[in-house]
Formats: sequence, structure tokens, C-alpha cells
Amino acid sequence: MNDSQPPSFVSSKKILVVDDAPQVAETIQATLIYLGHQVEVAENGKDALRQFEPGKYDLVVTDYSMPKMNGVELAAAIKKRAPDQLILLITAYAFSIAANDAQPLPVDFVLQKPFPPRELGAALAGLFSPAKETV
Repeated sequence: MNDSQPPSFVSSKKILVVDDAPQVAETIQATLIYLGHQVEVAENGKDALRQFEPGKYDLVVTDYSMPKMNGVELAAAIKKRAPDQLILLITAYAFSIAANDAQPLPVDFVLQKPFPPRELGAALAGLFSPAKETV
């Protein structure tokens, strides 16, 4: 494997991608499909909540900055329904969110935009590491 290819050592997962920017959502979806995952897309937090059911997805990948409901609000609503749901927040504002939020974020990992496909693959590997998964 060369450096431009993302790691592919996570078994197939069902993932919901939430992003109001169609090109970003399509790029993330294509990367995740390339890595062997099943992917559904929602264009905003409200649509994502309509699609979400506990146990339906292994991971929710959500953008932070979206109209109607931001990614942190979406994550909080999802965690209220399914406390163990894995959530990956993607944002260009990671440092300002962390600096301005006194409460811990209701997400399992934050990935700073822009990111190469390799970093997305590494984030998934960390989220789905054997130490985190229950047998």
C-alpha cells in the first residue's frame, strides 16, 4: 500500500454521513465505500434524526456546521436515544469548539477538516479498535 491509499483494516460497517455540503458528503461517502463500508447520507441533522434508529448504524459521521441543527446538537440527540452510538464529528472549527465548550462534546472523535482519506481511515481504525469493541 502506498501513502496515498487509506488504511483498510476495519471490517465492513454501516455508516450514516451527515453533511449539508453535497460535494463533501459525496467525497466522504466515496471514501468510506472504497474502504468497504455501507454508507447512507443525510443532508442535515433533522433528516439524520429521521433516518436514525438505535442499532441501525455502527457509526454516524457528522459535520459540525450545518443549518437547522449543528453536529453537536445532532450528536446530543442521538446519544440521548442511543448512548453507545459511535459518533465522529468533522469540522474546520475543532480548536475553537474545544476552547469555547466547557462541557465534553457528545462525540467519540473529532476530525479536523480538511483531512486526507488516510486520516479518515485511521479515525475509523481507532473508533473500531478491538479494545473498543465488545465481543
